[in-house]
Amino acid sequence: MRTDFLLTVAEVAVALAGFAGLVVAISGRRDGPADEARLNLQLLKNVLGASFMAAGFALLPVALLSMEVDAGVAWRVSAGLLALALPLYMLRTVPSALAEYRSLSRPVPLSYRVNFAMALAVIGALGLSVVDVIPTTAYLPAVSYLVYAAAVSFVRVFLSVARTAV
Repeated sequence: MRTDFLLTVAEVAVALAGFAGLVVAISGRRDGPADEARLNLQLLKNVLGASFMAAGFALLPVALLSMEVDAGVAWRVSAGLLALALPLYMLRTVPSALAEYRSLSRPVPLSYRVNFAMALAVIGALGLSVVDVIPTTAYLPAVSYLVYAAAVSFVRVFLSVARTAV
């Protein structure tokens, strides 16, 4: 049952990445301001990064379980790796996104701040799951969070492209 959910998460994540790429490619951004184009590129990178992380980490426990790794070990290893990868991803993307918003003299969207707080909560839950304080099923909402983060970034890309196309 959990593996079906994870496979669905992986499919949705890859679909989001594909749609985001199509939106940016079709938008024909060549005539817009350079600062706006850089922000859109950063937002696209956020969609792709979160989508590919969601897909990869959704498939990781499925792969481990198919290799007949003990279920508890598979979930804890997956949670531990995601608990390490998510802060590294944030360290790579958050400063550059903030810089792009500053270069446009725009406030950082509230949704960006909410996503950041949610990511910290997810990292904490994953850590607690690894040390067996909370159930290993905490991994499922953690991977779902990545799809949520990708979807929010996708909406930002779509709205940004739509705003500059008008």
